[in-house]
Amino acid sequence: MFILAAIVLLVSAFFVPYEFRKLVGRPKRIWPYQALCLLFDVGYLALIASRLFIEPSLVWAGVYDFLGLFFIFQVYLFFLMAVAWLLGLAKKLAWRKKAAAPDRGPTAFSRFAGVAALVLCAALVIYGTARARFFTVTEFEVALPGLDKPVTVVHAPDLHLGNSRGKAYLESVIAAIKSQNPDLVLYNGDLVDSRLALRDDVFGLFKTIPAEQYFTTGNHEYYVGPDLVIDWVKKAGIKTLRSEMVVTHGIQLIGLEYMNADRESSDPHQVNQLAMDEELPKIARSPDLPVVVVHHSPVGLRYVEEGGAAAMLSGHTHGGQLFPGTLMIRSRFPQYRGRYQVGRTTVIVSQGAGTFGPMMRLGTENEIQTIRFLPAPWAD
Repeated sequence: MFILAAIVLLVSAFFVPYEFRKLVGRPKRIWPYQALCLLFDVGYLALIASRLFIEPSLVWAGVYDFLGLFFIFQVYLFFLMAVAWLLGLAKKLAWRKKAAAPDRGPTAFSRFAGVAALVLCAALVIYGTARARFFTVTEFEVALPGLDKPVTVVHAPDLHLGNSRGKAYLESVIAAIKSQNPDLVLYNGDLVDSRLALRDDVFGLFKTIPAEQYFTTGNHEYYVGPDLVIDWVKKAGIKTLRSEMVVTHGIQLIGLEYMNADRESSDPHQVNQLAMDEELPKIARSPDLPVVVVHHSPVGLRYVEEGGAAAMLSGHTHGGQLFPGTLMIRSRFPQYRGRYQVGRTTVIVSQGAGTFGPMMRLGTENEIQTIRFLPAPWAD
C-alpha cells in the first residue's frame, strides 16, 4: 500500500500541475509547481517512512498534518485531472475520425472544469477534516452462551492520540464512554501514534472512568515504543492484556498482542514474530464461561472460532477511512467494519475512534462501540 501511494503521489506531482494549467490556458512555467508538489510528496513519504511523526514535536506534528491533507487533495485532483485528460483524448480521437483539426486552445468549458476540480477537491478536504473531528456511538447486542447477567462493554480502538488528537478530543470521548455506564472499557490497540500524547494531563483523564479498563497493543504502539506506552497505560489505571486471559463479569476476556494470523499470512504492519494459531492454544480457559477475544486486527478469525470464542472484537481497518480506501479495504479485510458471523463466533469490527495519516473521514466515521453482552443458553 505504501509503494502504491508513493507511485501515485510521484506521478501526480508532474501530471496534476501540467493538466490543470493546460485546462485553464496557462501551460508555461509549469515546472515550479511540479517541483513544489514533488517536494511536498517526497517530504510526506519520508516523514512516514522515517517515523518522525512519532516524535514529541509540535513542529513535526504540524508538518505531518499539513502534508497529509495535501496528499489527499493532490490524489483527488489527480483522479479528476485524469478523467479530464481521458475526455480530452476521446475528443481528439473523434475529431480525427471526422478529419477535422482540433482546436488546441482552452475553451470556456475546460477552464471551468479545471477550476471546478480545484474547488471540489478543496471542499472535500475541508468537509472530511471537519467530519474527522466528531464521532458516533454505535450499539450492538450479542448473546453470550453461559453468561449469567448482562454486561455492557465500550470498545474504543484506534484513538490515535498524538499529532492530531489530544486532550480535548479525549475529553469528549471519555464523556461519551461515561454516558454509556459500561462495566468494561476496551482500548483495542493504536491508543497513541505519537509521543506527544504521553503526558499526565492526557493520560490522567482515563482515571476518571468508573469502570474496569483494559488495553491491548496495536501496530502503532510498536512504532512509538510498546514498553513506553504500557508504562503510561499502567499509570492511568488501565490493565494491559498481552496474550493473556482475565475472568471478569462472568466473561473469559482474552486480550492478544498484535500479531499475524499464522506464519503463512502477510502483514505490511508486522511488528513481531507471533502468530494467533500458535498463541491462542497456549491460553488456558474454562468450558464453563463464555470467551471473548480482543485483537487489534480482524485476522485469524478461523483460529478464534475453532478455539470456542463466542465473540471477537477488532479495529485496525478504520473502515477504509477515506474514499476510495473504503473500496480497497475489502480486498485486504473481508470483515472490515460492523458485525459478522463466523461459525459460532460473532465478530465486531470498529471503524476506529480516531484517524491516522490525514485527519479526514470520507465515507466512514469515527466510532465508539457499545456492546451489550446478553445471557443465552449453551448451544447444543
